[in-house]
Amino acid sequence: MSDSLKLREATHDDSKVLNSFFTSIPTLGSIAIKVSREDQFFSFYQRLGLPFKTYVLEDRGEIVGTASFLIRELKFKDHVLKIGQGCDLRIASTRKAILSWSKFFQPILEEIRQKEHCDAFMTSINHTESASMNAFIRPKIKRPGQPNYSLSRKYNLVSIHGHFPWQSKLNPNITVRPYNTSDKQPLIDYIAAHLKNYAFVPAALSENVADYIHRSLLYSWSQFLIAFSKDGKIIGCLQPISSSLLQDYLPQDYDPRAHNFRQFLKVAQLLRWGRKLTRPFSSSQKQQALHFRMLHFFLFDHAEVQKSLLHAAFDTSKQNEFLIYAFEKSDFTKRPPKGSIFAETPYGLYNIETSDRDILYDLSLNNTQPAWLDLIWF
Repeated sequence: MSDSLKLREATHDDSKVLNSFFTSIPTLGSIAIKVSREDQFFSFYQRLGLPFKTYVLEDRGEIVGTASFLIRELKFKDHVLKIGQGCDLRIASTRKAILSWSKFFQPILEEIRQKEHCDAFMTSINHTESASMNAFIRPKIKRPGQPNYSLSRKYNLVSIHGHFPWQSKLNPNITVRPYNTSDKQPLIDYIAAHLKNYAFVPAALSENVADYIHRSLLYSWSQFLIAFSKDGKIIGCLQPISSSLLQDYLPQDYDPRAHNFRQFLKVAQLLRWGRKLTRPFSSSQKQQALHFRMLHFFLFDHAEVQKSLLHAAFDTSKQNEFLIYAFEKSDFTKRPPKGSIFAETPYGLYNIETSDRDILYDLSLNNTQPAWLDLIWF
């Protein structure tokens, strides 16, 4: 059945046809979304500043599947692991492609392990995507050679869309303002101190915060918002990043719950409590992107600081943008403040292993150290 299927590593010459195939297949969850990139498909990985491998599955020269791996060196307490982070998995809806994919996937892991010297693999899965959950996490039939998926962390992707008027006032002793050049060293020290509490931190960031941000194509000092105490001490920070810098998220349809939330946000916008969501393609017949800001380096000393930072990020974003950040379900300190208008999507961070290998301790639930989730949920 799969004799005509061939797997190969993609090249830059594949960019145009990759874009077309990638955008044609939506991810199906609470919101069915198509992801669109620039003409250069690989610009996404280049802006993240990470080495990558992209593979295409072809049937008589036509792409019927893709998968990419970001090669990352992540810090776990006193050691570093080289991780292949799986992303951008897209499979055509044909029975042939779906049933044959597992046959090719495990050899990909072993090839990357050998060529890139990876210690392990991981991926993020949206738990509302029933097709992905049924195919990878809870398959009805376990086929020979199918990789094992083991839960490493549960986390939520939170979207902040506004604030109810009865939300308690902001703490007057907390000041949030944009970064000034004089803030550089205190901010570096603040971030470095907090990173020690996390696993999954990029090794380069852990080793040298200043150099990591300076070399990044995604981060910049000028984009930081910093919270200060009454005596001028840094007590929190975040960096809002426009989603359009990486790729566009095009909503195709909303499930009933998401549809009701979208209708509520229309009313909230009229009352000036919040901002509405983009109309889906199913109702507008136009491909229109969701506009949001991803909150990275979201660190704070206590809940009042979190609330002040979220308000500042929301107030300085555009009128059609909402905010997104990821937090572990066990980390109650990062739950949205009371009075926020928000939605949550459950995700899982999974270790992927070939059937003949054991899961590494650091990527298992036995490791209870909080996870640094920036860049992991893509």
